[in-house]
Amino acid sequence: MRKLDTLVDEFPDIYRLTGQDKISKTYSFPKSYVNYRKPRRISKEQREQAREMMLKMNLSDSKQ
Repeated sequence: MRKLDTLVDEFPDIYRLTGQDKISKTYSFPKSYVNYRKPRRISKEQREQAREMMLKMNLSDSKQ
């Protein structure tokens, strides 16, 4: 919802807030802008490599 609110502010000619109540908002934009993708699959090895890389980055940031 926040991302759509930002798009409404930045591109009012394409994205429009058409309705709003206490708990929901309704937006309007071209159908061609909707995109569905499969979730990304990451192997255990890739996940572990990413974890180690982030640990190294966090340690180097804390030393500075």
